[in-house]
Amino acid sequence: MPNLLRPAALAVATLLSACGARQNPVVAEPPAPPPAPTAASAPTPPALRLSREVRPNAYAVELTLDPKVATFQGAADIGLDVSTPTSVVWLHGKGLKVTRAAVTQGGVSIEATPLSSDTDFLGFQLAKPLVLGTAKLHVEYEGVVSEKDNNGAFRVKEGGDWYVFTQFEPIDARQVFPCFDEPGFKVPWQLTFHVPAGNVAVTNTPQLSEEARADGGHTYRFARTQPLPSYLIAFGVGPFDFLPAADAGQKKVKTRIVTPRGRAAEGAYAAKATPEILAALENYFGIPYAYEKLDVLAVPLLGGAMEHPGLVTFNSRSLLARPEEDTLNRQRGFAETQVHELGHQWFGNLVTLGWWDDLWLNESFASWVTPRIVESWQPSWDAPVERVHGRSRSLDADSLLSARRIRQPIDSANDIHNAFDGITYGKGSAVLSMTEEWLGRDVFQRGIQRYMRKHAHGNATAKDFLDALSAEAKQDVTGVLGTFLDQGGAPLVTASLECGAGQPKVVLSQQRYLRLGSKAPGPQQWKVPVCVKYAAGGKLSRACTVLEGEKAEVALTDAKTCPEWVFPNAEGAGFFRMQLSGEAASKLMTAGLGKLSRSERVALLGDVRALALSGALPASEALTLAARMAQDTDRVVTEASIDMMELASARLLAAAALPERQRFVRETFGARARQLGFVPRKGESEDTRLLRPRLMRLVGREGADPKVVAEARALADKWLSDKRAVSPDMVESVLAIAASQADAAFQQKVVAAAKVATERVTRQQLIGALSNLTDPELVKQTLPLVFDKSLDPRETVWMVFAASGNVRTRDVAFAFVKENYERLVGDAPDALFPKEMAGRMVFVGGAYCEADKRQQLADFFTERSAKAPGGPRMLATLLESIDQCVSLKAAQGEDIQTFLGQRGAAKAPKTPAPR
Repeated sequence: MPNLLRPAALAVATLLSACGARQNPVVAEPPAPPPAPTAASAPTPPALRLSREVRPNAYAVELTLDPKVATFQGAADIGLDVSTPTSVVWLHGKGLKVTRAAVTQGGVSIEATPLSSDTDFLGFQLAKPLVLGTAKLHVEYEGVVSEKDNNGAFRVKEGGDWYVFTQFEPIDARQVFPCFDEPGFKVPWQLTFHVPAGNVAVTNTPQLSEEARADGGHTYRFARTQPLPSYLIAFGVGPFDFLPAADAGQKKVKTRIVTPRGRAAEGAYAAKATPEILAALENYFGIPYAYEKLDVLAVPLLGGAMEHPGLVTFNSRSLLARPEEDTLNRQRGFAETQVHELGHQWFGNLVTLGWWDDLWLNESFASWVTPRIVESWQPSWDAPVERVHGRSRSLDADSLLSARRIRQPIDSANDIHNAFDGITYGKGSAVLSMTEEWLGRDVFQRGIQRYMRKHAHGNATAKDFLDALSAEAKQDVTGVLGTFLDQGGAPLVTASLECGAGQPKVVLSQQRYLRLGSKAPGPQQWKVPVCVKYAAGGKLSRACTVLEGEKAEVALTDAKTCPEWVFPNAEGAGFFRMQLSGEAASKLMTAGLGKLSRSERVALLGDVRALALSGALPASEALTLAARMAQDTDRVVTEASIDMMELASARLLAAAALPERQRFVRETFGARARQLGFVPRKGESEDTRLLRPRLMRLVGREGADPKVVAEARALADKWLSDKRAVSPDMVESVLAIAASQADAAFQQKVVAAAKVATERVTRQQLIGALSNLTDPELVKQTLPLVFDKSLDPRETVWMVFAASGNVRTRDVAFAFVKENYERLVGDAPDALFPKEMAGRMVFVGGAYCEADKRQQLADFFTERSAKAPGGPRMLATLLESIDQCVSLKAAQGEDIQTFLGQRGAAKAPKTPAPR
């Protein structure tokens, strides 16, 4: 699954539970199951992982599904391998009502009594013990299709039609099938669907047959899959349309874009890009795509995308767009996500992790391979520079003591839910990039190909990959990689330049990077590949080493005299924060800044910002550098300078200083924003089109530029009556700016339009506008729309989290959650969202920077988060981030406010050297 935020936005998108009419069961009037064992005699379910004494060897499942109905019926035949005699078979099942069960072994049917449990485990007590050998478990059951969830099986109404979709990763296949719901159980599946007239079914494999049913519906039978874990099974049922793409890959597999009725034409870009991406990935891995077809399914409300072999699923807004409404951002976003998902066809699908502690073998690699493929497939997209920008964000996530390790032990279901975060996706990817640059791209590629060939169609562990890479590198890479995989945090590498008698050299030292407000847990060291770039004798050179202990020296062998400057993280490849001291700092800022590559400038900005957040550099100096670098013509460098605005966040400032902050934004970014304007020009570059929305939103929403705000409000009013009045690239920015200065009349117009909008894209744009309101009273009036039955709460809940991110409206959002917690995520069956959402509710406190508010959040959420999936770590992360903010405010707040006050109308700041 991509990131798209699984860590943040995607994480918030897991909203869910169900109700509705029931349908006739598969078997008419089944006999009542035998009485369950008494509590005193009932076997104890497993604590976390299933025993390996009974394993599946194949599944055959038939499902009867009507998208208009909130229940379904299933019949599953599960082949078993029994390695130890047993009278109880445990597997997974959640929310399933078993109506009949039996086990067959040696031609004899054995009565199987379901064991009730308040866990996710489903047990069967057998009337006669199983002996060593094979057996078959037959289960008939009923389950629920949720209207409030987007995990398990869920249903969505789109264009007047009902559809059923699935999302099983990580542990939600158990809501649809009784199964061994762990990645280590990788076996073939065969699915059959009975659906009403007007609906079709799609799943991982090609369709074998379609048969008419007596009730007017149809039965769809599909080919058996290759060995797959339960989390990679997927299906959709509804009145789909199909857009053929070119046959893809070396095997020329059939490729289609599958859409809701009437929307096939909107998949044109996806149809063009998907075969091209698959070809590029096959070329890199040296192994053809392993599966029999490639469908890409549009799923409304899915929180991102998912890599199921043969049926990749995508949020419909990411996958589809009318040509006249399409945007460059959407196209690039789809393409990069599709590289990630199709990269999983090798990392995750062909070779599957053995257990969730090695999730990085899926997500880190799919994230890493994305820029690697894009840089050759679409070289103008600046993937190497974007990668360095992403590295800085990953280092931010890793600055928390509460952050996970890349390879975090999985000791509970909470740990599984927490594993899909910025550490697994971002840090893991960045560490792989560093390793690739250290060993060389050819060596790294050969290591990957060796790993794939050896473990194809099976499961693997971190050791398996490290062994393959070490074999190709002809050295043990475990020492370097292990220090980043198995401990949290990242190093701060300090570099000084020594040019006395003898060869010039750079002296390196390391310690853990920590922000203000976090205390070191104890001494830590890494084995850090470091490449120093330097200028000597009119040419650029580099010298590399592995910093293994507290200190190391790097001889600058191409320098006859002291180099003009040094930069000890060539191309920003290293996963560490960098600090230059003494002469090394002053030389870089006076002679080297303009000589750095674009990737290095982005890395420098991220590191300077990090030094200010740690207290090692006055925030005013970092902001001065940001103002200077904001004038860089490079889009990604400008965006990195915008990131620096975190140091002047409104939550760090007194209310009286907020106008000075607005003025700083206008003076730093306003001229360029006004030059770009809201209307794209013919022939302008793609970088300009990509920068415009972010820059205009910054200057209008954060800088409150009067001209920009007035124009945005006028355009928003026009757009409400004519969707062609605003360029598709600019709709969301226009609405966000207009809403930030909105009055009640504008708010009421937007609410009214959202309630009657028939197209999901338009409705989500309107909800996005409401998410940008900054008037506390208007926000207070708007948040109850979460409970409005004319709107989907899976869309409107975003307004709560958006309101919590603004200093003016955060109290309104927190009060709303406190008042309505039980209605939102409580234990009652009619709660708006399931418990999986409860852990995310803590992030309603994300904009606080006060010790008393931290205490209020801890008081309210501690007990509640303890009961929520993944909740304890999410709360710990929130509270530590507030501690960091409180300490930053105490240490740097006065410097920031003084800097903003002294800026006045200054246009050309001088840039002091970072310390």
